[in-house]
Amino acid sequence: MIWFALLAFVVSCVHGDLRPLELTTTAGCYYQGSYHPVGPFSPSPCEDCHCPTSGKVICAITDCFITPCVDAVHEKDKCCPTCPNGPNCKAPDGHIIKIGETYHMNSYTICHCDGHHLGSNLAACAIRHVDPVVDPIHLHS
Repeated sequence: MIWFALLAFVVSCVHGDLRPLELTTTAGCYYQGSYHPVGPFSPSPCEDCHCPTSGKVICAITDCFITPCVDAVHEKDKCCPTCPNGPNCKAPDGHIIKIGETYHMNSYTICHCDGHHLGSNLAACAIRHVDPVVDPIHLHS
């Protein structure tokens, strides 16, 4: 850079112009191999960054909440996963139950999605106990 300024001054003097040259540089930042001008920028949907005049990038990373569903999708242009079918739970057999609904997994098991199982998204299931069938032959013994 110094050689360029000296060469520009010499060329300027040769032409008889003795005014000092004004060298301008474009302020900005390099972040993850890319140049960004001074100001805000988003290198990814989860990052909000700022390039100050100092050239040292400052970034905030978005923290996603736990998704209230078992069938969340992560779209390329969004930071956090979304629930396209709304909040839901999963029964032990894999059946997806919408929040507030009940599912009869079999004749002995009933599952309910109440939405209070933050983080696990498993339905609350209850097994109905059936009295064993009494053998009529041994009933009178």
